[in-house]
Amino acid sequence: MKRRISDMLDQFPAKPMEMELDTPLSSERIRDLTMSRVNNQSKKVKRPVFRLLVAAAVIAALGLSAVAAEEIFGVGDAFREILNRELKENQAYIENNDLDMVVRETISEGQIEVVNKLGESFQEQSETYEGTTMTLTAAYGDAHVIHLYFRVEAPEGAVLPDGILYKFNNLEEDFDGDGHADLLTLAEDAPYEKAGQFVDIEPLPDDDPADNRKEFHVTIKCQSGLGMAFNDGVTKYLHVNGIFEQVVDVDGDEDACVQIAPANFAFDIGLVNDVRIVELDVKGITYGGPKTRTWIHDSPCIALCEENLTGESDPESGLPIHAESWDYSVTVKSLSISSLSVDWECEWICDKESLNFGVSFQVIMKDGTSVMNLPGDGHYGDNWASGTVLFATPIDLDEVDYILIGDRELGDTCKIYLPE
Repeated sequence: MKRRISDMLDQFPAKPMEMELDTPLSSERIRDLTMSRVNNQSKKVKRPVFRLLVAAAVIAALGLSAVAAEEIFGVGDAFREILNRELKENQAYIENNDLDMVVRETISEGQIEVVNKLGESFQEQSETYEGTTMTLTAAYGDAHVIHLYFRVEAPEGAVLPDGILYKFNNLEEDFDGDGHADLLTLAEDAPYEKAGQFVDIEPLPDDDPADNRKEFHVTIKCQSGLGMAFNDGVTKYLHVNGIFEQVVDVDGDEDACVQIAPANFAFDIGLVNDVRIVELDVKGITYGGPKTRTWIHDSPCIALCEENLTGESDPESGLPIHAESWDYSVTVKSLSISSLSVDWECEWICDKESLNFGVSFQVIMKDGTSVMNLPGDGHYGDNWASGTVLFATPIDLDEVDYILIGDRELGDTCKIYLPE
């Protein structure tokens, strides 16, 4: 039977974190990894869009044309501070989890140019409803993911604070009759049906968190393998039915929403760009062996998890220790890479039927740094899988040294180089 790991993630924010795809993906582990990032929303950054407007005004004062200003300040500059902060978060995660990898300290100009090529400005997409004005300023993406930059000005007297979990739709309402808020709709002549989306709304804190203005970095991921693409020119409307805070209500329902500001908007987020995709020669690559994984988590153990309890506790936290052992092998069938994502296919053999596997890989750049991966989305069947992994930050393919494929813990890896 075909199973989609991504089905478990619907309506949860997917924040950047390292998760090797050769690690078994169980439902409780996906829940813990996903929910561990939900409340981490209060990191300080300044408003890059405001800086861009000031710089644009200076250029205008110097007599440069709007075209020249757009060439100097592209989409990449709008996202520069967001991407640099992402790298800092990645490095902190690596250090906290003692991972053997190093990421860049700051975004390179090559990466900014990648965003410029994959991006688009939306100066005219601004809507107002009952005193709330929302503006889509810029976006970039590929077939699998789109990054959006929004500015919101709520009615006078409203506060858009830092440190809360924002939603653009009330999760308690059913907009399209299928039990889910209708975040995205397609044009009537779309050549495919709407795929599942995983939406992350990241508020960008500013120097005055008590005012009525806020900027947001919104990431929408498309469920892989279902035909829908963000960059194919098909009209796609992102619906915003209000600015909400997601809270835990008195019944413990984590999907309860409290409206902060009214909204009733539909933004066309369709992109048209030509994404460079490189097919890698992975013929004959097989890796694996016997492994044991240990872990702890602070949520109550469910039935699927109790069988992995060791009876021991972590000396620092006092939490129960879990352990699981298996013997496996993965055969890579295909691997393709772009600046924002990797598509993969594989087959596997494992002595534990409950485990699924994807392709384990790491992108190594010419400066020796690694690329951080987001949690993967895949389709899993009987001993086969296909899926997509997104990068936490875009990469310049010309700066890739090699792709390390295999199980680093077992020392069973090989290097694959991009073709000249």
